[in-house]
Amino acid sequence: MKSLFFNIAMCFSLITFGQNTYKFIPENQHVISNEQLKTMQIIITPDIMLFNEQGEILPVSQMELMTNPDYQPLFYANSKGQIKSVVFKKKSNHPVLIEKNPEAHYTVGEKALDFIVTDLNGKTIKLSELKGKVVVLNFWFTKCGPCIQEIPTLNALVKEYKDQDVVFLALTFNKKGVVENFLYDTEFNYTIVTNANNVINMYGVQSYPTSIVINKKGEIVLKEIGYRTNIKTVLSNTIKPLLK
Repeated sequence: MKSLFFNIAMCFSLITFGQNTYKFIPENQHVISNEQLKTMQIIITPDIMLFNEQGEILPVSQMELMTNPDYQPLFYANSKGQIKSVVFKKKSNHPVLIEKNPEAHYTVGEKALDFIVTDLNGKTIKLSELKGKVVVLNFWFTKCGPCIQEIPTLNALVKEYKDQDVVFLALTFNKKGVVENFLYDTEFNYTIVTNANNVINMYGVQSYPTSIVINKKGEIVLKEIGYRTNIKTVLSNTIKPLLK
């Protein structure tokens, strides 16, 4: 997705922003002041997180709220002045309502669909043969900004569960050569599966990144759609009880 540009004067009326009162915004980000906004050109890139006031992550389609007079976009930047988060504050007392992504739906106890794939090292992996282990799937691709953003966090997760009964699989539709070139500069410690279109279609994945946790019985216990700054905590909190 290309970067999006917005004219500040058209997007919202000028008000004075206070200190960061949203706990879901990382501590290293600060709200951009009214005076700063007057001289800035807002650039929304794919790695920027969109939130409502309750901290729910909004899909890219909700970018239309930027020009909606009922909402006030609050921009948060890192220490380099780069915008990293946007909170859409409703001007009335009613919360922002969004439609739940149907991809996130699953039934408790739902059996994970079986598949056979080959990893980068030529090893064949059959999901049903991994019963007795917790399996964490990550659907990604090399040009996905949010996917790349969460890789260091996912690497930390792999390290946390090293030598335990957890298998981490990263599945992408990219071809092997494309992924190998990507890995030349970026370390990704999941077991990587390329050319995985059959699995992607089987699981109906259309949003990236998507993470799915499967318990030792082969049942889906978690689906996380889209990038989350706390994805390591979310996945770890699901994995830990499954290892007891």
